[in-house]
Amino acid sequence: MNTYETVFIVRPDLQQEDLDKELEFYKNNIEQNGGRIIKVEAWGRVTMAYSIENYAEGYYYLIQFEAPEGYPEELTMRYRYNENVLRFVIVAIDEKKFKLNPKKDTGAKRYAKKPGVRKPREDEEKSESEESAEQEAEGETAEVTESENSAE
Repeated sequence: MNTYETVFIVRPDLQQEDLDKELEFYKNNIEQNGGRIIKVEAWGRVTMAYSIENYAEGYYYLIQFEAPEGYPEELTMRYRYNENVLRFVIVAIDEKKFKLNPKKDTGAKRYAKKPGVRKPREDEEKSESEESAEQEAEGETAEVTESENSAE
């Protein structure tokens, strides 16, 4: 048996009971055809990137399952004949990579502030007196250039 993952989008105008029936239908269909459900996730109502059949939103469902090799064709046929399903995808998962590796660090720890004293930068080390002396020197040079321009 191979491991598969399917995501399908159901019309947003259905009642909650109908949404549950759709999900149960596909779960039962997988089990009746010799499959085993691994994980089911209801992602809920999500706005789509573009409208499908004049619907801007849809209910997303994910099912991970194990099934015989020919079963994805059967499931594809079931999706296509159901007018409540807007889109679907079935993907075969590599069993070696499927062993749900723990999530890797996203970098939050990397950028967190570390406790301790921060060393000041070189330009922060300058005292106020040095800064005021620099400003005065800059002011004198600006005056000299203005007087040279007026002399010409």
